[in-house]
Amino acid sequence: KAFGAEVVLYDRYTDSREAMTAEIVRARKAVLVKPFDDAFVIAGQGTVGNEIADQCAALGVAPDAVFVPVGGGGLIAGSALALRHKLPKTEVFACEPEHYDDTARSLLAGARVAVDTKTPSICDALMSPMPGEITFDLNRRLLAGAFVVTEAEVRRAVATAFIHFKIVVEPGGAVALAAILAGRFALRGKTAVAVCSGGNADPALFAEIVA
Repeated sequence: KAFGAEVVLYDRYTDSREAMTAEIVRARKAVLVKPFDDAFVIAGQGTVGNEIADQCAALGVAPDAVFVPVGGGGLIAGSALALRHKLPKTEVFACEPEHYDDTARSLLAGARVAVDTKTPSICDALMSPMPGEITFDLNRRLLAGAFVVTEAEVRRAVATAFIHFKIVVEPGGAVALAAILAGRFALRGKTAVAVCSGGNADPALFAEIVA
């Protein structure tokens, strides 16, 4: 609002964000920029993969695995594309919260699978009902697999990031770190990267988790 934007609110459990957006686009002859299922958005998010490769090179290490939070799949699709080019031997894994593991289910099924979005979750940034068309086409070819974490494991990751690394990470952005801390991947003798994708944490929830 401070920058002049009009903010349209909705109830994620009862309203359809897609239907509301479609009506705004129709009524105003607007252009829709999708949050993840867009080639330019994916390319922009791929700079995360570039930064991982460049920073690891500066440290003289080659990561065996990279863990990335996944909602609609744009961040991991772009990152996996960049990493495939720069670090082709590095495995990239999707990380999702329980109940919103649509990418994990889709990878197993070999096709896009939807999940029920009525279940509450502290990982509100990752409550996408289904992977995007473009993102899933890329991810099923680029990813080594997917891990699903519980809300308790996410809480532990949020607290660990703050207490030990002095980083504020929102729950949805902490699922990759949660997967590592929960031992989903055998890390002994290996180098791994966890993408912590966002610090838009609700202050009251964050304080509760850290406490």
